[in-house]
Amino acid sequence: MDLEFLFNEPIKEMQELSPGYDDHASDVWLVKTKKQEVVVRSSRMTEEPNNDFWWGCKKIFGIDPKQVYELERVNNTISEITTLPIPKVINKGKRNSKEFVIVERLNGNTLESFKNQPSTVLQSLGEGLARIHNHKKNYVGNPSGTFKISLEEFNQHLKDTMTELVARFYNKENEIQEKLVEIKMLLDKAPTPKSSTFVLVDMDPTQFLYDGKVISGLVDTEAYVIAPREFDFIGLEYVLDEKSALDFKIGYEKFMELPDLTKVREPYRYLYRLLSVQGDMDIDEWLGYKKLFYIVNQTSAVVE
Repeated sequence: MDLEFLFNEPIKEMQELSPGYDDHASDVWLVKTKKQEVVVRSSRMTEEPNNDFWWGCKKIFGIDPKQVYELERVNNTISEITTLPIPKVINKGKRNSKEFVIVERLNGNTLESFKNQPSTVLQSLGEGLARIHNHKKNYVGNPSGTFKISLEEFNQHLKDTMTELVARFYNKENEIQEKLVEIKMLLDKAPTPKSSTFVLVDMDPTQFLYDGKVISGLVDTEAYVIAPREFDFIGLEYVLDEKSALDFKIGYEKFMELPDLTKVREPYRYLYRLLSVQGDMDIDEWLGYKKLFYIVNQTSAVVE
């Protein structure tokens, strides 16, 4: 890939960075010039999203991975409200209608797992996400605000989109189809979200860097949406264990109380399974996964 058009000086060295798994949506390069060392990001997609994750994210939240320029708004906004280092967008350019952004290079190693990490790593994650969650919005949609669903309409919007997701991607999976009826009934009883915030739909340790002591970067932000903060906790329950959840809670509660997931856990988990957030786990196993965050008598606790 020729990236010279993005720079005012010759590129001395360029290295393609892989997330370590197939079917990722972004192309990422580490680029060195005489004056700087930066990261360039672009989308691998050239057509409309057609897999369960990106089709669902566009339908529910209005985000499109091809619109890489949106990272400027997301990264530069979040970097101002959290203690987590976020790479700021420092330049952008377009070639053959394809968008590219240049972002800061952050130091640290990719975090392969949240488990068996020093307590300080999870506490820094908890505090960082709490500061993001404190930035409240009054709609569900994309960070630019070009796609908005009111909080009052969100549960119905979720029901409608789940129905479309099942018909489009799971029309041969009877267990998922049968569960949809129950999930829609639960959403009818679920409370209207009180607020929304920046939420990372594909919450996973590999989106983060760490230096051995704390989180040193949140570098993969293309799936950030505006949604109820409960979604982040749904995602976290699949990538934490009891100890890491407790450490996370300590950091989070320095700034905010935990949310009550009781009435939304099952429908939100069902949605995340439809989006294949952590792959194609059996639906009963997925919905029955260990609960790590819950509320007892208005006092937060970890592990049920």
